[in-house]
Amino acid sequence: MKTIIYIITKSEVGGAQTWVRDQTKLFQEDFRQIIITNSKGWLSENNHAENFYYVKEIESKYSLTAFLKILRILIKEKADTVISSSANAGLYARLCKIFYKHHSIYVSHGWSCIYNGGRLKKIFIKVEKLLSYLTDVILCVSDKDSDNAKNIININPNKIRTIRNSVFPQETRDLKNIDCLKILSVGRLAYPKRFDLLIDAVKDIEDVSLTIIGDGPDREKYKESSNVKLLGEVKNFSNFHDYDLFILISDSEGLPMSALEAASSGLPLLLSDVGGCSELVDGNGIITKNCNDEITQHIRTIIANYNDFNSKAFVMSKNFNINGQKELYKKLYSKLN
Repeated sequence: MKTIIYIITKSEVGGAQTWVRDQTKLFQEDFRQIIITNSKGWLSENNHAENFYYVKEIESKYSLTAFLKILRILIKEKADTVISSSANAGLYARLCKIFYKHHSIYVSHGWSCIYNGGRLKKIFIKVEKLLSYLTDVILCVSDKDSDNAKNIININPNKIRTIRNSVFPQETRDLKNIDCLKILSVGRLAYPKRFDLLIDAVKDIEDVSLTIIGDGPDREKYKESSNVKLLGEVKNFSNFHDYDLFILISDSEGLPMSALEAASSGLPLLLSDVGGCSELVDGNGIITKNCNDEITQHIRTIIANYNDFNSKAFVMSKNFNINGQKELYKKLYSKLN
């Protein structure tokens, strides 16, 4: 049985961590699976891997200790395929390719070197291109990520594969009439998420309630009100079907797992026009600019035409099932394509 090692920088709850969790569940009978991350956390408590290794130093971008520890683990466990997610993990995992032969896959969950590079953006892009030479496959989770890999980072197109993020089927909500629109937003309360815009957009809309699920360093910036509730982190939240509309306002995304889970539950979507978000919307919601007035207007449009959005979202809910992607992943991990 082949050994797959997933390397991810942090074990906290997040989209990339959810992706790793779902991969270990999808392949629990097919591969021997191991995870390397920084410390115990949400991911270490929610996975189907055989073993876990903790490398605290992986949190630093420039740690010889992290590199040596990870290299020793790959050698010890005789890793066949190494799948890295997030920038730091991707750096160390691919440098290990120089000293230990394996099938190296890097997963882009939205190119941080492009969206979060700041003044060093050009340098980070060049580093990412150099690292691609040590990578057998660049796995993109959306068509937008794939386009950016080719056209902005200039990665060899022969190394790029695109498998759109999907999720295990969620409980589907019933088609129903609504009196008060129950809006849900799920995400870490930190940049690049823009809960400030969302809270401001709903404050003056009648018959609307907003529930935000998540925690993070920006928690103290946001206050509850008569129609805004902050529930904090809810471990393994899956009650999307209890709500009427899912909204994610963000300055950068790959293909957000929370939006996929909401779509799988049959919720209409209102998503920022970033990353691959537009690939999830086809009559089942609206793509918006990160502008307060536009977000407010789109919410009103969804309310006025709710039955149409609701019906299409119900039909679209079957399109996001990860089980339909299993053979694509399996061939990729087994070096069959």
